[in-house]
Amino acid sequence: MAPRRLGIYNDGSISLIRAADGVRVAPDPADFPFLTFACEVGSKFDSTLLFGRGRASSGREARLLLPRGVGLVELPYYESLLRLDQVLRATPGTAIAFWRGLSRVDAVWIFGPHPFSVLLVALALLRRRGVVLGVRQDTLAYFRARLPNARWKVALLAVRAWDVVFRGLARTLKTTVVGAELSRTYGGERSSLLTMTVSLVRDDDVVRQPPSRDWTGTIDLFTVGRIEQEKNPLLLIDALARLEYEYPGRYRLAWAGTGPLEGAVRHRAHELGVSERIELLGFVPFGPTLLERYRRAHAFVHVSFTEGVPAVLVEAFASGVPVVATAVGGVPAALDHGRAGLLVPPGDVDALVAAVIRVVNDAEARERRLTRGLELARECTLDAQVARVARFIEAPVE
Repeated sequence: MAPRRLGIYNDGSISLIRAADGVRVAPDPADFPFLTFACEVGSKFDSTLLFGRGRASSGREARLLLPRGVGLVELPYYESLLRLDQVLRATPGTAIAFWRGLSRVDAVWIFGPHPFSVLLVALALLRRRGVVLGVRQDTLAYFRARLPNARWKVALLAVRAWDVVFRGLARTLKTTVVGAELSRTYGGERSSLLTMTVSLVRDDDVVRQPPSRDWTGTIDLFTVGRIEQEKNPLLLIDALARLEYEYPGRYRLAWAGTGPLEGAVRHRAHELGVSERIELLGFVPFGPTLLERYRRAHAFVHVSFTEGVPAVLVEAFASGVPVVATAVGGVPAALDHGRAGLLVPPGDVDALVAAVIRVVNDAEARERRLTRGLELARECTLDAQVARVARFIEAPVE
């Protein structure tokens, strides 16, 4: 029998918000785009139940609400896996909450690798629930980029162990992965493995043709993402300073996102004399305002050290804006290996600056990439991807 009640586990903190239309679930801003996509998949089932770390509401989540009707199994809160004392205290309560929550679902979509995701797999199999694994990015690269200092490198041994366990489970359980790079890591295309793209862009959001732009005057660069270590935010400031030195007053950067390194970004911009060339917009949820920002830009830049397949790339393609991105994780495949956008090595300011200048100066190549980007965007809309994933979860195991 096909599952009709879907559970979703993604390690992250979640609040309950009392809204005008009832109690709603609000995730951390960093998880909002992905969980919005996951809940759209859940909308194809009779009910959707999230498993997440409960936290008190700060009030800022009121505009980051998941769809009505999404339920929540509240797990004990801990700040991060680096807080081992908190994780140990949370483990018994997490196991109990998992066990009770499994009575309310027919199948559970479990994202990892993560120690609690492995625990949930074991409990779900014990309760004879359907299990679908989910992998969003290269786990080792993600944790390596987030380590506070070199003394924490020993923790990567534990991460490697979770990764090995998850890959082993993926040989026998249905698994979704984000992007072609992870697909290869998990053994390549087969009936029990689905390569997907996370996207909030609907069919109607894709522009018919790239907006017309004036390439002779001010060039507006745009980026979207958390301002944190693995996103390498200071590289953008260094590149903007270089562009300002070579082309005074011509380049500007708008940045949608917040994060712990926002102060460092402001300090570096002041240090390099480009504070007036940067507009920090704060968190901008996906919607018409954000899409308008994409469409107004001359180029979208994305410079992470580690990624799966960023949803922002699809948003940029759909908006008809040229893309420059670092060649990490699933990004090269997402950009059709350079045919839909320019790829640069991570951390290379010279290559980044050269790519931005190339976007501005090479009109013929720019138009070819924009055309290919729009083709990819139409294949990766929310409507198309949600239907594929829901069918995969519902399909019987062969």
